[in-house]
Amino acid sequence: MNTAVRGPGYDTALLVVRTFLGLVYLSNGLAKLFGFHTLAISYWQTFLINRDDALNIQMGNTGSSPGLIHDFGMFVVDHWGAFQWLLTLGELAVGFGLLLGVLSRLTAIGGLVLAFSTFIFTLGAGTWTFDYLFEPALFLALAIAPPLPGLDSRMPWGQHSRAASAAPARPHNGHAAAEPVDPARR
Repeated sequence: MNTAVRGPGYDTALLVVRTFLGLVYLSNGLAKLFGFHTLAISYWQTFLINRDDALNIQMGNTGSSPGLIHDFGMFVVDHWGAFQWLLTLGELAVGFGLLLGVLSRLTAIGGLVLAFSTFIFTLGAGTWTFDYLFEPALFLALAIAPPLPGLDSRMPWGQHSRAASAAPARPHNGHAAAEPVDPARR
């Protein structure tokens, strides 16, 4: 995508979104890993979702969900011993990946899966879902966005895409385009 088409603040806005979501997912992953619930910095205080909170949310949403969503939710609740660690690992991976810009597209898709599953369970439970729709939309924007600054640009896969975008266009046969021939010069 041509940077002139995107506008000057496009990359900056996406970097702010990526950083914010990275902090949210990393802090909640750490809360699940270490079992804390409250984060206080000076006068500012926030509440995070640890493993017990996540189980209670899952049980509440599953209890009032219909059909297949209920059945899948019960599977998650019944096998919480494994799913709590998968959720923790997923949130930590998404958080670190977004903050560092590593495997950015894959990280955004992983975050989209986590956020969309939360949206589906709350929608199935008939609870307020308006705010839960923002996260999947933001992750989708990051997944389809052009490459942003991060460690991906220093990895072999990022160098290949950077070199391809800087190389001059070649025709499909792989040879350099020939100079146009003026019919009057023949």
